[in-house]
Amino acid sequence: MSAMRDRSLRAWGAPGRVGGLVIVLAMAGGGAVLAQAGAPQSVTASSVIPAPASRSAPAGAVTTTTTTSVAPIANAAAPRRPQRRSAPRTYARPGPLSTVQSANSSARDYPTSGAYINSALYYDFEPGRLYTVHASPHFLTAITLRPGEKLISKAAGDTIRWVLGETVQGAGASQQVIVMVKPIRGNLRTNIILTTDQRTYLLDARSYEGDTYTSVISWNYPQEEMRDAQAARAAEAQSVVASGLAIDRLHFGYDVRTIHSRKPSWQPIRVFDDGLKTYIQFPTNMAATQAPPLFLIGADKQVQLVNYRYLGGYYIVDRMIDVAELRLGEKNQTVVRITRTRDRG
Repeated sequence: MSAMRDRSLRAWGAPGRVGGLVIVLAMAGGGAVLAQAGAPQSVTASSVIPAPASRSAPAGAVTTTTTTSVAPIANAAAPRRPQRRSAPRTYARPGPLSTVQSANSSARDYPTSGAYINSALYYDFEPGRLYTVHASPHFLTAITLRPGEKLISKAAGDTIRWVLGETVQGAGASQQVIVMVKPIRGNLRTNIILTTDQRTYLLDARSYEGDTYTSVISWNYPQEEMRDAQAARAAEAQSVVASGLAIDRLHFGYDVRTIHSRKPSWQPIRVFDDGLKTYIQFPTNMAATQAPPLFLIGADKQVQLVNYRYLGGYYIVDRMIDVAELRLGEKNQTVVRITRTRDRG
């Protein structure tokens, strides 16, 4: 009786309960009602979907179909797939110890075959460089300083297993200090610092068993030797220029100005002549690579080459000039014009 009552209610469109099955109701009106399996559904007349008539099923008949799965609804929104976000890239900074090790490794200087004169090893001195010393417990290594250089202090990181001594050779301005180094055994390493009245020497000392060792260590001083040579040439040039000039004949009446450009660092600070030669004085900081060529400007505005030489900060021109130009550069050329005036300056 209960089953007949349910069919009667569904046939008239009244609400009913359906659970666990998909029920297809063939109704007299030629429609069908679908109910989803898995949950009870309320079915009403408004849920009827028209269906084609079937010859095998008379009007009012009920067809039941059991199913274990239900196709998803076509217009249902699919779940959004989460997007992967890459973390910002970070770069690890080198630690302080690795930074120190890298700096020391770059500053360390080793013996090379071309740096020896007989058994003496010569390094080129440069502030901050670490100079390697190979020592043996069976021999002394002599470290010779520059003649005239006075030793203020000597120190080592390991004074227990390394022995330091000193002596001198020569006298007066040519006196030379010699520091002697000797380890008590092989396979040792320490640093040695020698402080003088002119510079500080940094040495990386290593000891080895056997008879291989550095007998003498000394230095060349290329930077200081270059400065000394330049100073000597400048002093000599000043004396030559000063001794060869007649002061009462000097003419300082020259106009020096920049043409269509800013004032360069090498612009002459003074121009004069003695009636025979012209002297163009440059700033002391003018490098040799900045030396501008000199050209004479003739009465017809034609550019002429002229012989001159650089000596002690001066261009010395072996003739008188009325108008000349110093030119440096190609595209953006810097031009300084020198014009002789009647005023003696």
